[in-house]
Amino acid sequence: MKRKNTIIKSMLLSIASLITGFVAIALPFNLFKTLSDEAMQIVFISEIIIYFVIGMIFLAVCEKRKQEKIKNAKRHEERKCKIERVRREWIDIAA
Repeated sequence: MKRKNTIIKSMLLSIASLITGFVAIALPFNLFKTLSDEAMQIVFISEIIIYFVIGMIFLAVCEKRKQEKIKNAKRHEERKCKIERVRREWIDIAA
């Protein structure tokens, strides 16, 4: 069941990506015939800005996940060291 849901989600994501990519590429070409030069420059600049913002958001999310992994690994390592220290202390007390 879980695999089926994953496949469906992957297919929907792929279809959405294809549609978005097609619109992002086809829109400027269709507008080229109807808009003036200044309007096309504005559309082009806004499109570049949108791509840049999306890229920065993606990088920020990736960096946040990376920092969370590092933080969790550090926390687990500290916990492991603490457990080992407590075990050694109990062995010393028992001896």
